[in-house]
Amino acid sequence: MVTLKEIFDISVKEGIKEDVRTSAEIDRILKENQEKYNKLDGIKKEIFDKHTLKSPYADSRIIWGNKDTQINKMWVGIDVDTSELLMIKSITENSDDKSVVIGHHPTGRSLSNFYEVMDMQTDILSGEGVTSSIAQNLTRSRKAEVARSVSAANHFKTQDAARLLKIPTMNIHTPADNHVKAYLDRKVKQEEPHRLKDLIDMLLEIPEYKDSAVKGQAPSILNGNKNNKCGKIFVDMTGGTEGNYKLLKDLVKSGVSTVVGMHMSEKHFKKAKEENLNVVIAGHISSDNIGLNLLLDKITDKFRDIAIEAFSGFVRVERNG
Repeated sequence: MVTLKEIFDISVKEGIKEDVRTSAEIDRILKENQEKYNKLDGIKKEIFDKHTLKSPYADSRIIWGNKDTQINKMWVGIDVDTSELLMIKSITENSDDKSVVIGHHPTGRSLSNFYEVMDMQTDILSGEGVTSSIAQNLTRSRKAEVARSVSAANHFKTQDAARLLKIPTMNIHTPADNHVKAYLDRKVKQEEPHRLKDLIDMLLEIPEYKDSAVKGQAPSILNGNKNNKCGKIFVDMTGGTEGNYKLLKDLVKSGVSTVVGMHMSEKHFKKAKEENLNVVIAGHISSDNIGLNLLLDKITDKFRDIAIEAFSGFVRVERNG
């Protein structure tokens, strides 16, 4: 069997490997966090988020459970709340399974300040040629907006349910999203789709997108014509949530012609139309599935005896045999 901590640690480790930032940059961030912590005392030191001393992903954590708990089964879903935990409790209470529930989207402390991961968007955008100061200032503005939007939520409802039901629970968000971005970046570079219709065909060859299409949610062209040339493609799949819509103008200035994303808000869509930017929506849950599957392949490759049960919108696709 494997411990809760081992599962979480390998998720963070592999997430860093697929991060757009260099390992040196992530080490610098962790070092800066440690220096901030060392300078604190009293209540400020007590309430400091110590998770950030070891992980660059504020939106991914062990929600409840002893880190040394032995696990032989992972229940993996996209969204986990009290209803899912009650279902799993009902299914497993007479079994010998030692389960952990792994959700993708943040909950608990992972949700209360998940916007901290948005800082990585400045590195992503700078890598696409957007001026660093513009990327930083507009991302900072959007980050504050997101912080306000989640501040009133009942963040610890699901965590309390996990505690009362005694079900070890964690969530893995950006480490998984990093995997789908890296995967699609490599695929775009390898296959070089020429027109938007070729890009759609490429996406449909991927099992998770094909499965989603069968279920009525196929990759689609949100803005542009199927015969439009793709030009420079920007894969927008990680960084916590949507960035500042104003940055679409700067992406166009940097030479981007096509954005491939999980989803797009109406405000972003209108800006994309204004800038004549091609937009292909690959799919939200299907993209989340790809990221989780790629990460789970690495976990099961290292811990071969652990079982996986898919639920809550997750569909298991193995790529490591």
